[in-house]
Amino acid sequence: MNLDAYLDRIGYAGPRTPTLPTLRAIARLHATTIPFENLSVLVDGPPDLDLPALEAKLVDAGRGGYCYEQNGLLAAALAALGFRVQGLSARVRYGVPPDVVTPRSHRLMSVETIEGTAFADAGFGGLTLTAPVMLRWHEEQDTPHERVRLVPAGNDFLLQALVGDAWTDVYRFDLAVHLPPDYVQQNWHTATRPNGLFDNNLIAAMPMPEGRYALFNRTLTWRSLAGEKERTEVRSKAELREVLGELFSI
Repeated sequence: MNLDAYLDRIGYAGPRTPTLPTLRAIARLHATTIPFENLSVLVDGPPDLDLPALEAKLVDAGRGGYCYEQNGLLAAALAALGFRVQGLSARVRYGVPPDVVTPRSHRLMSVETIEGTAFADAGFGGLTLTAPVMLRWHEEQDTPHERVRLVPAGNDFLLQALVGDAWTDVYRFDLAVHLPPDYVQQNWHTATRPNGLFDNNLIAAMPMPEGRYALFNRTLTWRSLAGEKERTEVRSKAELREVLGELFSI
């Protein structure tokens, strides 16, 4: 991996030691620099997850991607810095009724630090983590954006985020290790299944210091750190280009 180019891309100039402060800084900068977006899925179908392809798109071309791309790149960077990284997979619970069982369709990772095991995730759209989360039950943990916690869900961890004044389910996962072929299969299914989210809708998201922007087709939403929402409609191709360029750096 061209680690120098990646660190330049996210604007990181700190120590290159595998410590928790390094992990926190990189998790924040990656999430606030490389946009979450699915434009390639809409145009070309499943994106290439090989590292050279991820670097060419997300680093060299200044583009973004969705979870398989974002977390593939982040995992490679953390490994290059000396962290022990393991791939994980989650079942999305955000916006899903409690009685609906979802497949493992979201990529994330565990990261070993001296302080203990954390998990990191640079690719969950409007709730992308801007800090690593320590794998501890029930402990409320602050991030630059939402407060989060992990609670039991059977034998799994359930990530919840405090959105406004309500704890919201985000996704559930365990510590079973996933390998590159697992993500190739999940990536293909996520990008091609009939009536799927990512091959039928235009999606982009970006955390900012004061809140988060999210674009879903023609609807642009701004959510402040306090949870207040403001929605506007994108009315033309020219407005769409402006929104993608100025707000999401695409």
